[in-house]
Amino acid sequence: MPHQSSEFDMTPFTQAPLRMEGIIEYEGKTPWQVFETLGDPEQIPHWYLLAREVNMHPRKAGEEQTFNVVFTFFGDVYEEVLHWDPPHRYVYLAQGDDFPIRDYVSQIEVVDHGNQRGTMSWRVYCNQIDGEHFQKILPVMLPAINEASLQRLAPLIGGTSVRCRNFFDTTILTPGIK
Repeated sequence: MPHQSSEFDMTPFTQAPLRMEGIIEYEGKTPWQVFETLGDPEQIPHWYLLAREVNMHPRKAGEEQTFNVVFTFFGDVYEEVLHWDPPHRYVYLAQGDDFPIRDYVSQIEVVDHGNQRGTMSWRVYCNQIDGEHFQKILPVMLPAINEASLQRLAPLIGGTSVRCRNFFDTTILTPGIK
């Protein structure tokens, strides 16, 4: 039976609002195949425009695999999986010394519509962007980069359409104060 989307409670992982959502309709792939592509960090540079390389860390006994992604503009960003529920969803945190978004949490969700058809959603939650320059440019730049990246991802997962929504409001972003 196909897995149906539900309102997944993100409050255990973040209090930040939803800022971006990208959705790919896919066909010809199982949810497991789609999830395996998205859940494989080494695939990130093949589809995300700003990702230059992925550095996998040695796995420690009893712990999840950890890794860093080296990004253009953002340097080395550590990504930590906070929730893992294959093939339905995972939630991850991204942070780094040069990464200006201080409370970045994302959810990847794969919803099966049956007959090797479904949707993949990528939701980005954040509220705290450091630096006046980044506060002005990231709400404009990131949605466009994410949409172009999802266009590159679509063929890898049987994507037939891509749509993105931007919920950034530059009037409510707060500077990073720690």
